[in-house]
Amino acid sequence: MEIVIGAAPYVGLPEKKRRPAGESSVEAHFLSMRRPRKPYGMPRQGEQNRRFRISGLDPAGGRILTLLVPDSNNLPKDITSGEYKIFLRFVHER
Repeated sequence: MEIVIGAAPYVGLPEKKRRPAGESSVEAHFLSMRRPRKPYGMPRQGEQNRRFRISGLDPAGGRILTLLVPDSNNLPKDITSGEYKIFLRFVHER
């Protein structure tokens, strides 16, 4: 008769962890926060100035967050394309 209560973990190289196809949560660490950029020196209505574009303005009530994702394997390869919407959920770390 053999009674096994616990087993030693496998010794070897760690497996490369990849997120399952349906899972989309990524853990990140908060680094910093700043106010949005102010549109100083905006051209008057009707004037053309290529330095200022409507898409380059930050919302007045917004905040810019800097996050660190320790495991970049969980990020989509084309994250810089701008085709993704990102939702944040804050969990207090105890």
